[in-house]
Amino acid sequence: MFDDKLPILDLRQEDVYREGHLIGASHFPWPSLLERLNELPARPAKLQLVGEAAILNDAVDFLVDKGYEVVQFLTSENVADLLSQNPKICQVGSDSRILWQPCKLLKQTVENNLSPGRALDIGCGGGRDAVYLSQQGWRVTAIDKQEAVLNRARQLADNHHQTIDFRSCDLAERSCLPDETFDLIVMVRYLNRDLYSWIRQHLAPGGTLVMQTFTEGVEAFGSPKNPNFILRAGELTKTFSDFEIIVDKIEPLKDGRPVASFVAKNKEEPETC
Repeated sequence: MFDDKLPILDLRQEDVYREGHLIGASHFPWPSLLERLNELPARPAKLQLVGEAAILNDAVDFLVDKGYEVVQFLTSENVADLLSQNPKICQVGSDSRILWQPCKLLKQTVENNLSPGRALDIGCGGGRDAVYLSQQGWRVTAIDKQEAVLNRARQLADNHHQTIDFRSCDLAERSCLPDETFDLIVMVRYLNRDLYSWIRQHLAPGGTLVMQTFTEGVEAFGSPKNPNFILRAGELTKTFSDFEIIVDKIEPLKDGRPVASFVAKNKEEPETC
């Protein structure tokens, strides 16, 4: 029997899935899984699979290569027998459990009485943070230079019926950056020190900056190693020393790599007579 506390990825096609699947399953029809890594839980994680016998080995190899552990799987025939014998664990229809989560630091910050406004996600990757912000009522601009990754982000936004201004461009070029100011600027798992001054100029008075990226000590884990992508101790505190610093700490990811978590608020404009 499957463990209902672990994610269940059902790789069968839409019509078969709709006829009956395990309660709590997540639908990733093969081979769409190959382009939907941004919708899986953070690695490392244990997964369970349901699928056609002909594709299960390929699916397991793919997921293991990406850092997941597949603890068990059932063929389509096996799961059909299981559901017929245990109708209470069977669900009909297209409901699919959502497995992805936004950055925990961002979620905590937004839910701490932060009123929606204009948000910028710098180096948005697969779009989880951008989609989450849009769901919370923010007007989101999200930038990444990798078109293939942005396509996944666009698909995630479409799946959740969210409208986001995705932009594909190289953040090393100033023409890539918007001219307007933002109430929230997010930079997660991305570091570009050349943007520090731009952030200071384009974060609205009273606006919030959320940053979380790798810091010194991560080299021991093998990746990243390039110092351009690794924060130095106290770097953000010094760079944004005139901001109101709300969070400034180092904590490990699930895989043990250290990240600096930093939240700061830009100073308000002084009141005039």
